[in-house]
Amino acid sequence: MKRLLNKLGFVTSVVDAHIDTNYRIGLRVIKTVAAITICLIISFLTAGRISASITSVSAMVTLRATQGETLRSGFFRLLGTAIGGLMGILTAFLGSALPYYGDGLFVFVIPLMLLFDLYLCNLLKMQDSCTISCVVLIIVALPFNQGAMMSSPYYVTLFRLLETLIGFAAATVLNIIPYKIASMIIKDQTLP
Repeated sequence: MKRLLNKLGFVTSVVDAHIDTNYRIGLRVIKTVAAITICLIISFLTAGRISASITSVSAMVTLRATQGETLRSGFFRLLGTAIGGLMGILTAFLGSALPYYGDGLFVFVIPLMLLFDLYLCNLLKMQDSCTISCVVLIIVALPFNQGAMMSSPYYVTLFRLLETLIGFAAATVLNIIPYKIASMIIKDQTLP
């Protein structure tokens, strides 16, 4: 019985060490959920033509603690999306010109293009754009070379840019509004 109580004490101490019972939902959490809600509404209103998942992830990843950090994050996300889209289009057209590309050659071509994409992002000192650029390159290039593309790589790239922009805009608006409201409240309280 004593061993069981000791084991339970250990489990309790581990749980207590990893649970913050004083945590309260903060403004950043509320802004993130509100930005995602806006993205979901936009997707619903466009009957799913605008991807709820891409816009929501874009808003969530872009939103930061301050307005400046959010703008910087969104700007680099948009640049990364554009570079990755252009590299994906280039990869897709390269793939259409290469024999045996769809039969497995893409396994070598896409990683080479990813290397070039990462080189370009780093050359332009856009390290914050590397991940999203690679993701978009893969999204644009893979369906094309596997014959499952429902439209051109241009279409996919433009929609990824639009969806990223929607998420960025939702995050930016929801990061600015609370500060505007707070400054208006503070201004009203200082007036006689």
